[in-house]
Amino acid sequence: MARRRGGVSESAEPAPRSQSGHAAVSLVRQPVFNGDEEPVGHRLLSGGERSGGSGGYLAAMPQGADAELVLAEELHALAPRGLVFLSVSRTELLERRALSLPHDRVVLCLRAAEALDEDLRDAIDRHAMRGFRLALHTTDLTAVDGPLLDRADALMVEVGAGSPDRLAGLVASVRARVGPLELVAGGVESRASFQVCRQLGFELFQGQFVLRPTDGPARTVAEAGLGGIGTMADLAATENFEHLAAIITRDPGLSMRLLRYANSAHMALPRRVGSVHEALAWLGTVAVREFALIAALANVPEAPAEMLVTALTRARMCQQLSRRQPATDPEESFTVGLFSVAEAVANAPIELLVDELPLREDIAAALIRREGALGRLLTAVIAYECGDFASAIKLTGASEAIGEAYLESIRWADSAVKAVG
Repeated sequence: MARRRGGVSESAEPAPRSQSGHAAVSLVRQPVFNGDEEPVGHRLLSGGERSGGSGGYLAAMPQGADAELVLAEELHALAPRGLVFLSVSRTELLERRALSLPHDRVVLCLRAAEALDEDLRDAIDRHAMRGFRLALHTTDLTAVDGPLLDRADALMVEVGAGSPDRLAGLVASVRARVGPLELVAGGVESRASFQVCRQLGFELFQGQFVLRPTDGPARTVAEAGLGGIGTMADLAATENFEHLAAIITRDPGLSMRLLRYANSAHMALPRRVGSVHEALAWLGTVAVREFALIAALANVPEAPAEMLVTALTRARMCQQLSRRQPATDPEESFTVGLFSVAEAVANAPIELLVDELPLREDIAAALIRREGALGRLLTAVIAYECGDFASAIKLTGASEAIGEAYLESIRWADSAVKAVG
């Protein structure tokens, strides 16, 4: 059956491409959790989605004989585990750009406002026959095309700051119109919103609610028994070789993790090291301090793995971008990024934690009030993480560089978590 090009202009200028061959596109991944706050996969957000567009990642896929292989490898590097909620446009479905992707992992997310004509129906059915699931993405159920909803397996609703009554009405309306349909809450930014959505029957949740403190009394570092946070602060405050070695060796678990990291394939040293001093000699104080910070955070009780990955991604991204910012130091930037999740880890206000920890004044100001060059850098990194690409670029003055730094940072963070685990 002859097929149209789906409105793609043959004369369009090719987009700039990254080293992987994929056209440069702003992209972030955000974790998706079940009702028990266990990670089940990731949602990928690309550049045009915040301005009302959809898709874009597949449209920028590399061309040529190896295009499908490059795309599959890139997607695995971005989201190596669990489900992948990938936004697609009508054009990308018509051109069957997703068919080479793993159907058992990828959930295709289409704007619910699309009208279901014959071409789109055929494209959806072709993907369904290959085993792909379809999720409709919406902020307003009244805009959903009825026949399109009948073909969906899931409905992703951007809950934002929506009131419980509005969300309850939406859920009731969905249940009345269709049969079994998985409900995914997108943009869940607070613990209160998560609780409301879970009570209403949403099954999956995407958003930064896991980085917010839970309900309950605020605790000091000592009250919470969070020695790992204190160790992190001690590590961040010293540059002395012997002092650094002493901090690490006083904690057997930290020493063990550091040696495991030094001897991992991630580092690929020419010989095995058997002591903290040997690790310092081979890796240098900067690298050892960074990974001792990581190991100390990983050793904090009840710190979720996704929180650790977020902390490492922020730390690495701050470090990478600081090299383009004359007023910031890479080591200090790494520390700020890593400590940016301390509030959620300790379940206490950052102001309370900073008062207890030996952090420098500029680092404390960046963490509490986002002040100074370090504060602006952290603000930019978190904005990018949330999909606010325009704000991140404006704050850093880096367009392609910030996207490249993010992609490198999430790959590095995944690798580092394995190395210190």
